[in-house]
Amino acid sequence: MYNDMKKYKYFITVMLALSLFSCNKSTEGLSYETVPCKLELLGETTVLVQTGGQYIEAGYIAVEDTIDVTAAVTVSGTLNTSVIGRYTLRYEVKNSDGVSTIAKRTVIVFDPASPTGFYKVSAESYRNSPPSNEYSTEPEILIYQEESGAYFVSDLFGGYYSVGRGYGANYETGGSINIRNGAVSLVSSRTTPWGDVFSSVSGTYDSDTQTFDIVVVWDAGYTFYLKLIKQ
Repeated sequence: MYNDMKKYKYFITVMLALSLFSCNKSTEGLSYETVPCKLELLGETTVLVQTGGQYIEAGYIAVEDTIDVTAAVTVSGTLNTSVIGRYTLRYEVKNSDGVSTIAKRTVIVFDPASPTGFYKVSAESYRNSPPSNEYSTEPEILIYQEESGAYFVSDLFGGYYSVGRGYGANYETGGSINIRNGAVSLVSSRTTPWGDVFSSVSGTYDSDTQTFDIVVVWDAGYTFYLKLIKQ
């Protein structure tokens, strides 16, 4: 009987120890909620700088809970205002748990004599046949010169889907065009959200009025007649 009691007590002790060990192990992997810092870029997120000009940082603000941690923000990226092209500046701040918040600013370095700039898509624009109410708010797109000499158009739809139909920025589809003696042609296009591309771009650029009148043919069977006016 005595030996049986000793065995019983030993069993209870071992089980309790195992239970405590198990509890301790289970708490080791428990996750907890961490709140990333809030990081806000001041000024525009896309900035145009003429070749040879000076880039002026508009600034940024970072907050962890209610504490200003702007001084902890690091900025990285290469920018050469002597060379035409698209540059990205990366802003990062970490909270007290080491979790990063990241923001990015695009800097376009351009030849002031080029068509680079922000363009309003005129309400006169349309898809297939006029009118197209999707252009009534006159969306804004960006055209800038690439290192190759071609020009990148931020949305060959002209904002028809992203703005006009309210689908959002994921429905912008960019592409590269050539401009030779005022004539416009397609170099290449990115893949649309529907998995296809654009067949062609044709039309004209008037350097006096800084206006594009172009016809964009989409593989899906739609044609967009866009009038783009520099802002």
